[in-house]
Amino acid sequence: MPGRSLQVSCFYPGQRNYDSQNLNLHCCEKTMEEFKLAAMSTHEDFLNRLKEAIKDGDAKQVRIAEYCDISEQAVARWKRTGQISKENLFALSEISGYRYLWIKDGTGEKRISSFNDNRNEYLQSENPRAFLPDGADRPGEMHALIDSIQKAHSNGLLTDQAISHLTSFIRALISRR
Repeated sequence: MPGRSLQVSCFYPGQRNYDSQNLNLHCCEKTMEEFKLAAMSTHEDFLNRLKEAIKDGDAKQVRIAEYCDISEQAVARWKRTGQISKENLFALSEISGYRYLWIKDGTGEKRISSFNDNRNEYLQSENPRAFLPDGADRPGEMHALIDSIQKAHSNGLLTDQAISHLTSFIRALISRR
């Protein structure tokens, strides 16, 4: 059977093998059917990881919506369709305690052990040129402070208002220099 050309684009963040670039696949009908099944399976796997992070994570759906500054209906839509921006996927990872790369690709450990490592993995994955290796611009104490603030916030121990006040305080210190 003669081959056909098929254009494929990345259609959800969990798809790893096709990296949001168009590929020309020359395939027969059977191979094209196998490709469709593999893509559906990968999408279903992503949806399952996304749903797990929302359902079993450290925050409830309403808190996730507040943290991402979206409606609860938008979070419900993520669970149905898997359509979520990279920024919101990262925010979900922070508040749920599930690693960004695990939710996105299913790779590595499931839960976050260091918020800083999770952020660095996100930056390296989505924009390798902007990635700064661990310790490149901040001393260890700053990493610990940032991790502590993120953990306290994701667990509801620090409110958005407290974070806002802390941010204002630090900006005031900077502006006095």
